[in-house]
Amino acid sequence: MQQMSLSRAWDEMREVLRRDGSLIATVALALMVLPGVIADMVRPPVPAGQMAEPGWWSVVQLIALLIGVVGQLAVVQIALGRRQSVGQAISHGARRAPAFIGATLLWVLPLVLAFAPFIRRIQADPANPDPTSVMVSFLLSLVLLFFAVRLLLTTPVASAEAAGPVAILRRSWEMTKGRWWRLLGFLVLFFIAAVIIVTAVTSVIGVLVGLADGPPEAWSIGALVMALASQLLSAALRVLLVVLLTRIYVQLAGREDELEAVFDAPKAP
Repeated sequence: MQQMSLSRAWDEMREVLRRDGSLIATVALALMVLPGVIADMVRPPVPAGQMAEPGWWSVVQLIALLIGVVGQLAVVQIALGRRQSVGQAISHGARRAPAFIGATLLWVLPLVLAFAPFIRRIQADPANPDPTSVMVSFLLSLVLLFFAVRLLLTTPVASAEAAGPVAILRRSWEMTKGRWWRLLGFLVLFFIAAVIIVTAVTSVIGVLVGLADGPPEAWSIGALVMALASQLLSAALRVLLVVLLTRIYVQLAGREDELEAVFDAPKAP
């Protein structure tokens, strides 16, 4: 069994960002931040805690999500240490996106369909939810968490290997075997830190925007600033997670040539 070192992955992530941070930033700005800002701006405003009714804006959000997937797969290519330009990495990400999306749908869609009837029952009477529906939803959430951790490496696998959807899932499942608790702890720590950072930064920016321009309204400068800040922060956290997972993948896949490539290969043009 290949050894997994989270501290080694962290050190390699820092080296990747030092070497190729400008390439990764270009990909993130073009394929994560810009589409995300557009999606945020077209989403209709709704009261806190409520969801907007589906409409044409949902298509924009879906397109932004798909473009973001291509961006993540492109970041993996750079994080592997492969000598590629930004354009080459993005082209590769676009080619591998259908396989990644197919793999994701294979395990997410059945769980969503299983969740749906129980969620509808809970939403029908939020003040007095059906106990059975609550219990089943909780158990399904545990199942979702289990699969999410076991399939945590689908993004680097989809980008690094010429595999179809089923093979991507099988590969991630094999590499995470016996490492569930360590990977869960890693995810929990990462998301706790992410929530703290996002809450602190967005709160400060929200106060500053409110003082300068009043409450943000649709298509206002304040709304644009909030959307830009939110998407920049979100993209930064996604990049950190993707690069960390990529370096974990390299360790577990036993690809020592690519493990060394991060430190030895010259920068891509």
